[in-house]
Amino acid sequence: MKKFIALLSLLSFIQCGSSDQKSVSEVIASGTLEEIQLQKTAHVKTINQLEKELEQLNESLQTKDRTQKFVLVSSVELKEEFYQHSVSFQGSIETDKNILIYPEIPGLLKKIHVTEGQKVTQGTLLAEISDGGLRDQLEQLKLQLKLAKTTFERQERLWEQKIGSEIQFLQAQTNYLSIEKSVSQMNDQVAKTKIIAPFDGVIDHIVADQGSNLAPGMTPIIRIINLSQMKVAAEIPEIHLPNIHTNTSAVVSIPVLGTQYEETVSVVGNFINPNNRSFRVEISLDNKDGMLKPNMTAAIEVNDYSNPKAVLVSIKNILENQKGASYVYKLVEEDTTQNTYRVEKIFVELGKSSNNKVEILSGLQAGDRIVEDGIRLVKDQQLVKNI
Repeated sequence: MKKFIALLSLLSFIQCGSSDQKSVSEVIASGTLEEIQLQKTAHVKTINQLEKELEQLNESLQTKDRTQKFVLVSSVELKEEFYQHSVSFQGSIETDKNILIYPEIPGLLKKIHVTEGQKVTQGTLLAEISDGGLRDQLEQLKLQLKLAKTTFERQERLWEQKIGSEIQFLQAQTNYLSIEKSVSQMNDQVAKTKIIAPFDGVIDHIVADQGSNLAPGMTPIIRIINLSQMKVAAEIPEIHLPNIHTNTSAVVSIPVLGTQYEETVSVVGNFINPNNRSFRVEISLDNKDGMLKPNMTAAIEVNDYSNPKAVLVSIKNILENQKGASYVYKLVEEDTTQNTYRVEKIFVELGKSSNNKVEILSGLQAGDRIVEDGIRLVKDQQLVKNI
């Protein structure tokens, strides 16, 4: 409005200074249509010229008037820095050496040789099951084997001397080998009456009571665990599969213990679970102090992206227009002596974000300076003072 009044005042001044030119009222009162149209065209040209001259005057004032008030802003200069992005998942602690031992033969639990919490080594006798007469059967088979062996050896010597028939030799040989096989099988059955530790570990729980009746594969006897080498396992959505590989760095946190482990991914599953579209990831953990226990909850952060020369901007310094496009206000140096800058609106392409910072993929580069404090007070092409 002020601009329009100034134009009218200047136009009136010009008209008053021209005594040989008719006024607008005189043209309207006595002029023809053609004369009125010519007068209008002349005034439009004059106004356009005056607007250009007024804009030049304003620009000159902005440059030369050192006392004018600027919007005060603070800024930050962008630099290249190392950036690493991580994705978080929930997992649980597991061990491959955590088993319940079941009997392989039926019988009564004769004796338990260990106690809960006891450390054992591989091959230690843990418990015994009554043999149910298996040892007696084994002794009988051994006697039969001894007789069958003697008969076979004698028949073999006679056969070498061409005495007797071939069928007698073959019958003796078959009988000896058959009983020998039976003795071997019976030895295996008798050995199953002894429950042996399959690996070094700790007796976690004795499930069955001494004297109880055991059924093969159905009645657990003892749980044995080895906690020296643990792992954390998690189901990860398949969208992350291209970015997570074996030896990818990861951080495992155990909330209940308040501990962290910096490790690498040891196993990446090759099977996508059709029920939840996820794949399995495992990270090995050293459990020297024995504090990790199976089924503990763990938080996992896996590195899925890194850039050694990333340009990062604080999320609070990025604005968004009505169309959802992101932009920042960049400072362009205007007057170095007065520390004044011109604000330039720059649209940017955003990458991954974390810790309240986002990577700029395009639109800005290292060395650019953008508005930080006062970002809501400025507009495109405005002059500001950087403090």
